[in-house]
Amino acid sequence: MAHETVECDLQNKSEDFIKTYQRVNPGGRAKVPVLEIDGETLVESSVTVEYLAERAGAPFYPASAAKRASARLMAEIQPFQNYFAFIKVRDDKEKLAEKVAEFEEAVSAFETFLEIHQESEGPFLCGSDLCFGEANMAPFVARAIPNLKHFCDVDVKEICKRHPRVNRLVAAILERPSVASTRPSDEDIVAGMTRMMKMFASK
Repeated sequence: MAHETVECDLQNKSEDFIKTYQRVNPGGRAKVPVLEIDGETLVESSVTVEYLAERAGAPFYPASAAKRASARLMAEIQPFQNYFAFIKVRDDKEKLAEKVAEFEEAVSAFETFLEIHQESEGPFLCGSDLCFGEANMAPFVARAIPNLKHFCDVDVKEICKRHPRVNRLVAAILERPSVASTRPSDEDIVAGMTRMMKMFASK
């Protein structure tokens, strides 16, 4: 799909960007992504991903309503989205250990989820093809791994290796060309988190 990409400095948001976002979500904190398409404006990652998935059709947007529900649930419960909670307690060994234990439990529960909902051996929810559930997961997986290793010395990949379905899924997401070619480098991900932490510390 032909498109134009406009980058936004989230630490210095333009008035045009804020107005564009708030036309759709009045009072919301303006953030990326914002998608303008066919005269409509869409915001929030999960909303935008599912919209594009529906336009693309199967397999990105599963034909079965039940499988689409599983994809939404997957995006909701996947264990990689709360990595910032680790970073906030990184200087407290006891609290960090608690977070690691919670994460290991969440990965184990996610393994069970995949056993129940995944088609055949995967590696994706719907079998050999990625759907919008994994597309929603991908940014969190890509950021959790380098950030937790750098700031907390927590090896996400090693934890995942103890759970074969989760391990295959994470590897397949990171190896998919559309993810590998667009994700920032580990260094840029860590640098971005460092900037965010400084911004929060100054408030």
